[in-house]
Amino acid sequence: YQRRVHGVNMTFNPPEIVIIGPIKDSTVQKLQTLFPQSCTSSPGQRTNITFIKNESPPHWYCKLPSQYCNEEMGQSQIMLVIMDCLEEEGGWKLKGSNALNHDDTKVTYKFFFVQKM
Repeated sequence: YQRRVHGVNMTFNPPEIVIIGPIKDSTVQKLQTLFPQSCTSSPGQRTNITFIKNESPPHWYCKLPSQYCNEEMGQSQIMLVIMDCLEEEGGWKLKGSNALNHDDTKVTYKFFFVQKM
């Protein structure tokens, strides 16, 4: 059997998400709905997001420039939303992760998923 690999890069704050590899449009729509709800900014400050699709290499990108995700809730909620959506799409399984602190408030997480074909 073959395996398909996805990478997800998440940088906080502000939240910036890159999903490397092809995903279904329905998954992108679900992420666009759930991400703003996961931020810990004031409720009146929440904005809509749109993922931008790039073809070379295939990846999706979004940024919430006026949003904030604290370590206790917001960042964890966004990670959970990504894992749930990819698993629902078709059996993506988290196989590895990495984290890098840039300074006191900015951090990047990298998740690696695999899917059996």
